[in-house]
Amino acid sequence: MSETTTGPGEISTQDVGNYTVAKTVLLDTRRIMAYAASINDANEAYFDDTRAGGLNVHPGVCFSLQWNSRFHIDLPPNYRAAPYGVHAETDLRMQQPFRPGDAVTTQGRIVARRQIGPGVYTVERYRMSNGQGELIAELDYNGIIRGATLDNNDIELESSPPQPTCDQLSDKPIWSEEIFIPIHAGQQYTECADIFNPIHTEPSVAKAAGLPDIILHGSATKALALTQVINHCFDGDARRIKRLCGQLRGMVFMNTTIRVECLAIRANNDEQQVFFRVLNHDNQLAIANGVVVGT
Repeated sequence: MSETTTGPGEISTQDVGNYTVAKTVLLDTRRIMAYAASINDANEAYFDDTRAGGLNVHPGVCFSLQWNSRFHIDLPPNYRAAPYGVHAETDLRMQQPFRPGDAVTTQGRIVARRQIGPGVYTVERYRMSNGQGELIAELDYNGIIRGATLDNNDIELESSPPQPTCDQLSDKPIWSEEIFIPIHAGQQYTECADIFNPIHTEPSVAKAAGLPDIILHGSATKALALTQVINHCFDGDARRIKRLCGQLRGMVFMNTTIRVECLAIRANNDEQQVFFRVLNHDNQLAIANGVVVGT
């Protein structure tokens, strides 16, 4: 009799170094406007293509570019581990702003795996370059396979840059903004940002996966928070953003209100560092250790 296997099992270190399939996407007017619409960002800089200098591009578009270039077609799918995977953390580092007309080629690579208490932590690094081969941005899109074990020692091909920290976070927010998440927010983000996972749109799928209901995409929550920081601290100018970090913690449900709280603002040479968090409707952390760096 064969032994019944449960849980995610072992995760291979041999996958580290594997690349995703590169995908090129044109940042045309339609895509730029659609991404801003996906998060209800009403900044005219994303919509008025007659303005001097042309449209701005919301940096959150990186999540759409990453999602659509995430496939490892030469790695067999791990159906056993897949249900235990959770998106844990992202770190976006901008070398230059996204610009209208950019043909952005995005390709990811698994650059690290290590064993941590909750399971196996994986770092996937996505590089986004323009048609001239210039690097626009790097996005570390990291996840945890809960309960999994690594089949060998930790492996790291590329290190992760240290993130800004602040030892003097305010007990009382410097500013805060409440954002209502309507019933259609999951569908709106899915279609306008081109990021589809049915746990965000179909209650039957979400409940079959063990969730109480559909949840908002983690990248949408981050983009909503980034919008507030851009508007409060960078004069609504997305081109000034250099970095966005944050850890996903709690779930955000439709027909609820979240709150973005700024906990510290610090000058660092010619940059400004903004430390924030996002609380869900239960006053639980949805995003922890959030940082936006800009000029």
